[in-house]
Amino acid sequence: MARNKAVQVACNPELYEKLTAYRKEKKLSSDADAMRELTLFALRILEHKDDAEGLSTRELLETILTYAVKAQYTSSLVYYQAFNDSVVDMDGANAKHKDTMRKAEDKVEQLLDGDAN
Repeated sequence: MARNKAVQVACNPELYEKLTAYRKEKKLSSDADAMRELTLFALRILEHKDDAEGLSTRELLETILTYAVKAQYTSSLVYYQAFNDSVVDMDGANAKHKDTMRKAEDKVEQLLDGDAN
């Protein structure tokens, strides 16, 4: 039976600090386990980066962000309408929903442009 190959990697202090933080966050038993997990993750991304059929990682994350922000805005709108004492005006509610979705899309664009505020 063949033995696993050992690979030594020199790390500058900043990289080692990130590796250690990852190991602690994931509750891994050793630096080697953390490096192995991160390396496999990176290789998986690189193997699929040129897949013409699927979405890129960025496209996928942007789509997830869009759905999450829209869900958050919709939840706020539903909460407001559910606990508002007045009768719901359906035309007004539809207009408010469209406005809410526009605001959610604006927020997504703001986040993607790097402005977290």
